[in-house]
Formats: sequence, C-alpha cells, structure tokens
Amino acid sequence: MNFKLLAITSLSLATLPSLAVVAQADGSPWGPFTANIGLTTDYRFRGQQQGQGELAVSGGVDYTHASGFFAGVWASNVDFNDAADTYLEVDLYAGYSVAFDEKTSGSVKFVYYAYPTADYPSGANTNDYYEFIGTLTHNFDIMTASIEVAASPDYFLESGDSVEVAGIVTVPVTDKFFIFDGGVTASGRYGYQFISDNATFGTPDYEFYDIGVTAKISNVALDLRWVDTDLTDAECFGGTNLCEGGFVASVTIALP
Repeated sequence: MNFKLLAITSLSLATLPSLAVVAQADGSPWGPFTANIGLTTDYRFRGQQQGQGELAVSGGVDYTHASGFFAGVWASNVDFNDAADTYLEVDLYAGYSVAFDEKTSGSVKFVYYAYPTADYPSGANTNDYYEFIGTLTHNFDIMTASIEVAASPDYFLESGDSVEVAGIVTVPVTDKFFIFDGGVTASGRYGYQFISDNATFGTPDYEFYDIGVTAKISNVALDLRWVDTDLTDAECFGGTNLCEGGFVASVTIALP
C-alpha cells in the first residue's frame, strides 16, 4: 500500500466513525447521520476502471431528513495515470426522495465530483464536473427495478454535454443463508453513456453493465460482480485495458 492510499485509509477509518458517533450523540431532530467504509478490488465508474485495477478504499457520511431531503460526502482513492497526478476523488451530493405509494419511489439529486489533489499542467482540462441524477424505482415483489438518468452540461475533462441512462434490477434470493443474517440478493445494471466531445473524453459513447450478488452479515455487505463495457482496448483512452471486463469484489461496513 503506497503513502497516498495509506493516508486515505487512515482518513476513512479514523474520521468517519467519529463523525457518525458525534452526530448521533447530538440527538438532532433533523434526522440521523450514518457513515460507511468500503474496500474494493477495482473501483469502477460506469464500467471503467478508476484506479488502474488496484485496491481502493472509500468512505462516506450521509444525512437523511424525514422530509425526504438527503445530503452526503463520499471519497475514494483513484489513479488516472495522468499528468495531474490525480489520486483522490471526493463526491458531494444533495437531493430529495419521495414515495409515491407503497411500492413506487423516486429521487432527484445533484452530485459534484471533485478531484482536489489534482495538479493540472498549465492550460490542461480539469477533471471536476457535476451531474443532475433522477431515479424512479418500483417494487414488483419478486424484484425491484429502477431507471436512472444522469445529465451533465460539462462532463469529465470538460468533454461537453453528457447523458447516462441505466436500468437496475435487484432480486432477493433469500432472507437468510448460513452466516448471512441480512440475506442474499442478486442485481444487475445495464446503461449507456452519451458524451458530446468523445475525442476529449477519450472514448466513443458506450454501453456498460454489471451483474453480481450481495450478501450481508449484520452491518457488513460483501459483493461480487462482473463489470464490463462494449469498448475495445483501441477505443479505450488511446489503447488501454481500463474498459475491459473483470470481476470486482467489495466489502462495505455501514456505521448506523
């Protein structure tokens, strides 16, 4: 583990739990704070590797109000192997969720993706961008299905307008299995990413998908899935394997 990853790991392990404890001790009527810490073998965003296939440590803090308002911050180490030496991503978000009835819900949120440690060469495009994301979810009893639409007026690397459309399906497998007292679920996502300035971004518009299983033990979630895109190496950022398919294993600890 290099120094940069060690520093991010220390932040996740030391700071996030204390934030959750302080928030609960405050007893604020504005609703609970929760936190999470995660470790993944390969941080992927819409199918593409964000850390050169190396381990990623992440952590987040979330606030949810009874009105449906929510906000949070999430951070992870990244490695774009770029001239700016980008090694940290911090996502800031806020939104509103609503239940239309017992089985149908929706949400809208604003997400700002920041890369605060990036040291850009003079005149270089920056990585920071923001998106508006809307989600509609319905529980069909045997499965839960969601549709997600994300739009940005100036996507990653200042690559212009972008739109992502994705469908997500989650199927409960069992309420309890062996040591997994929180049950086991299977899930999958299929999406398409449109980008107006493909040359600047580094790939054509592309499809992405993942399919896998999640098992929970108390407040710990273990996830294993296959993640892939339809991009060839030649189409992927000038001839890289960052868009190839692969298995990703993750563990996330929820701190209530």
